[in-house]
Amino acid sequence: MKIRLNDIVTETYSNSAGYKLYIELKGYVSQNSPIELSFLGSTPTSSSFLNSSFGTMIEELGLAKFKALIKPVDISNSQASMLRHYINTFNSGMKA
Repeated sequence: MKIRLNDIVTETYSNSAGYKLYIELKGYVSQNSPIELSFLGSTPTSSSFLNSSFGTMIEELGLAKFKALIKPVDISNSQASMLRHYINTFNSGMKA
């Protein structure tokens, strides 16, 4: 299933918006449903947003299952770079 980030949140810099995304994603992953999360037209993400969304999800699922179920798509080069850095930080055992 493909969902658009902009259909869930209006901004991507606050913890509250990140938590809103987390709640939405949790409903899908609880059923082991893979998600394509489209970043098309969204603003750059902050570490606060990622901590409350992807970070919480990674802590619950583990990194391998998170990567298997959540696929970011339609992302800009800068968004891809930020997500890579964030996930690599989790790989090294540190939270961003």
